[in-house]
Amino acid sequence: MSLQSETVDLLCQLLESGDEADRCYAARTLGVLRSDSAVSILIERLKDEDVDVCVDAAEALGKIGHHSAVPALIDSLRNDNSGEVCSTVAVALGKIASAECVDVLLDVLTQRPQGLEWDGDWDTWWDIQLEAVKALGMAGDEKAVDELVAFIDDDAQQDIENEVLNALVSISGMGLDRVIERLQDTSIKSLHRRRAARALANTRLVKATKILGRSLQDPDPEVRAEAVHALASQNADRYLSALVLLLRDQNGEVRDAAIKAVSHLAQRASGSKALQETLLPILNDPSSPVRATVMNALMPSVHNKPLSHEYYQIVVSGSFDDNAESAAAACRLLGENGDPEAISTLLEHARNREGHPMVRRDAILSIGRFGQVTEAIVEVLMNAVGDSQQAVRLAALTTLMSLDTHHVEADESSQPKQTTIRPLSIVIDAVQGSIRVPDKNATVKEQAEDGMDQPEVSETEVQNGVVVEFDTSLENTFTDASADPDLPNQPPVPQEITDTIKLPDIPAQIVEAGEVSLAMSTLDAIAMDNVDSMFDQEKPQREAPEIDEATREYLDVVEANKAEMRRIRASKRMTPDQDVRRLGTRALAVANDDEAIEALILALNDQDDLIRREAAEAIGEMAQRNRKNPKLMDAVGTLVTQLAVGDLEQKIACARSLSLLGNRAALVPLTEALKDQQANVRVETIHSLARLCCDSLDPVQAEHMVVRDLPSTSVARKLLACLGDDSIGVRVAATRGLAKILPAADDKTLTQHAVDRIIASVIEFTGEEARQVGQALRAFDTSMINKALLVQLRAAEDSVKRSVFIEMIEEILKPDRRQPDQAA
Repeated sequence: MSLQSETVDLLCQLLESGDEADRCYAARTLGVLRSDSAVSILIERLKDEDVDVCVDAAEALGKIGHHSAVPALIDSLRNDNSGEVCSTVAVALGKIASAECVDVLLDVLTQRPQGLEWDGDWDTWWDIQLEAVKALGMAGDEKAVDELVAFIDDDAQQDIENEVLNALVSISGMGLDRVIERLQDTSIKSLHRRRAARALANTRLVKATKILGRSLQDPDPEVRAEAVHALASQNADRYLSALVLLLRDQNGEVRDAAIKAVSHLAQRASGSKALQETLLPILNDPSSPVRATVMNALMPSVHNKPLSHEYYQIVVSGSFDDNAESAAAACRLLGENGDPEAISTLLEHARNREGHPMVRRDAILSIGRFGQVTEAIVEVLMNAVGDSQQAVRLAALTTLMSLDTHHVEADESSQPKQTTIRPLSIVIDAVQGSIRVPDKNATVKEQAEDGMDQPEVSETEVQNGVVVEFDTSLENTFTDASADPDLPNQPPVPQEITDTIKLPDIPAQIVEAGEVSLAMSTLDAIAMDNVDSMFDQEKPQREAPEIDEATREYLDVVEANKAEMRRIRASKRMTPDQDVRRLGTRALAVANDDEAIEALILALNDQDDLIRREAAEAIGEMAQRNRKNPKLMDAVGTLVTQLAVGDLEQKIACARSLSLLGNRAALVPLTEALKDQQANVRVETIHSLARLCCDSLDPVQAEHMVVRDLPSTSVARKLLACLGDDSIGVRVAATRGLAKILPAADDKTLTQHAVDRIIASVIEFTGEEARQVGQALRAFDTSMINKALLVQLRAAEDSVKRSVFIEMIEEILKPDRRQPDQAA
């Protein structure tokens, strides 16, 4: 008997004699395995006393698709009183799709099954009708067309018109024709015609596309808008010219739809010679969104055919548009067009600190496309690095790194240098804090520090660079009582009294209502104090309430979440100067030379936690592109140190970067990090160990100084210990790590031990990782894994453990690796 047959037989036994949980899981897995030999016993389970078992059995029969199950499914659909079971049966019949199935689906669509129960106020027949409609569309039989059309027009039925129209479109021929007729019938409400257009988007038949093209001229704007969306979803490039005309449609919804459709189709037609001829005349459109759409759509085409001088001037003028989106699109188009004459315009936008950040950002990025490194360009970019807007700062740093490549190429060639300042040096200055963002209040602060006379501020004051208006009415109310007509005139307070009254440094406690006692004699007060003391001595101390284990666990989670939120918020609070350094560090990740690496290694030792983390991540990105640069290995020592003593994010970044460097000297420190208290660190460490074991540089050839190397089997043994970790994430990561390391290790004894340990670890806890573990186990010999799981399944003492093994078996044996639905 084959292992597959042995598995099916054992599942059939559980389906017949197990408890309800066993029967659910077994039925579901038999359906995934698509075993014809299980059909008969699954048919029996359609009458199971547990409704969930019936549902899973019906679903399994639909997946298997054997025609012998049709009579039993039909009987269940007509006689079962559970709406959930009948809905699942309808789906199964649609998958089998025989002529007999279509007839019974049509019956249940129009006639309520006898004995069908309501679910509270909900008629479960509605669910069955919906699934029947979908099933009929899946079956594709034309004899269902008339019934489906009649169902739409029946006011007594529920409104599932969209699903019915989709089903009709799936029935190519008569069904598609009925939907087209509905779209063209101007006597019905626009809502129904719009739904018909939407349904036609689901087919690629030429007939449907032509009808949608004609609907672009429909008198109803709702229909026109939906036709536009449908043509875009069909990728109907031939209608691009017609859609461009709709950019000027009188209806806003149609224009919005046309903008999206033109943007989508223009990307697909970027090589079309007719694209520019279609779009260029609309550059002068009075609508800013239309102009922005046209310029975005033109970008792919100007590489092959640059703009003429006439249209180039129009785009230059458009870059000064009051609408930021349109002006930004013009700047991007100038960069894509590639005419160096545009640099002066783009520099003008980049210098304009009063301009919109979006426009300035795109102007700066476009400057980088020309590859020119002049004094003027470098000066503008250097100033932009210290701009008050983050988008501008990031664009400047990105452009500087892009231009640095051209600067290096000029050094290596015989061409004269355009500037003596290297762009990379500016970025490094930013990382080291030499470039600072100007303080808007610097002038005011300097005046205060120098003791200069300050201008009087009566009703306005500058705060954080913003003029703030003060309402002085309340202040006048308290300082001048005579100004209130409702109060009696008060005599003025003598000057000598106001001079002698001093306010206390620490405000007194506010007395609440009822706290002031009546006046009493000194003897009475002493007596009352004695009585209070006596009562205080007799009062027992309040003991802290005992907290049960579940409540304590909940409170621990709350505190952990609060601490995590404090950490996240702290990382987001930064000054503009810190942000410049952070963005600069991130920008260096695209560099390839030693100077950038040295700057990042220096940043690894920065006092700012965020800079250190960005530096570690940047080194990892460099290594991912070219880890053979020996200069990168100078970072290993610092990364190892910070892996041990850094904060959570730093440890994770260091672990990942160490694995990407490919230096096996990091194996020992990484195994030590498996003991870290933070589960996230342990997870990333496991990923890094697996990556380094499977893809590292040869220490001899790379001249790495590896004092103590670890063979892959030793690392695998370390990961085996992680299978007992309290964190499910660590356990799953360890399983996946072992699945990567062991197949290449060629140690059958260790592999068998690891497989047994992995399987045992799943049931030691809740078993919720069963499917993820099953997927990872596919990397091993599936026959060996399945055999071991069958042994465990037979020996399992309860249905909870059996369900875990069944889920792993399903993941190993199923024909595809898509995530399955859970059993009912």
